[in-house]
Amino acid sequence: MLNRLIYTSRASGDSSLQEILAVSIAWNRAHDLTGGLVCVEGIYLQYLEGQEEEIDRVFAMISRDRRHSGLKILERRVVQRRMFADWSMATLDWNDETRAIFQSFSPGQRIDLYGTDPTTAAPLFRAWVATPHWKTGAVTALSGTC
Repeated sequence: MLNRLIYTSRASGDSSLQEILAVSIAWNRAHDLTGGLVCVEGIYLQYLEGQEEEIDRVFAMISRDRRHSGLKILERRVVQRRMFADWSMATLDWNDETRAIFQSFSPGQRIDLYGTDPTTAAPLFRAWVATPHWKTGAVTALSGTC
């Protein structure tokens, strides 16, 4: 059964986005997982989709990864189709448009991905996926930490 998992966590230690994406892309391709990753001010917000067993396996690995702390599942459910069908993993370019989309789901609140409302997490990603602000496979273009 196709599942989606949306979680948030705090970046800890040496959280090189470039390294995380390189590993994620390779792992996801080999295990038929797809998804998107947003990283802003030391907070990850990730959408993963794939078979239940693979979601369980990768989330167990993420749970043990020292680059994450305070993991919080926002949503886990069966889905009919993939939202990120063409991407093993993509990362969102944080800019005025993507920031405005986030704020439209959390009016009047400061940007805090860790505080994402679980009821709006999937619709938020749906709104973001409709933008051209995703980077796929271009991990060499990314630098720095989350």
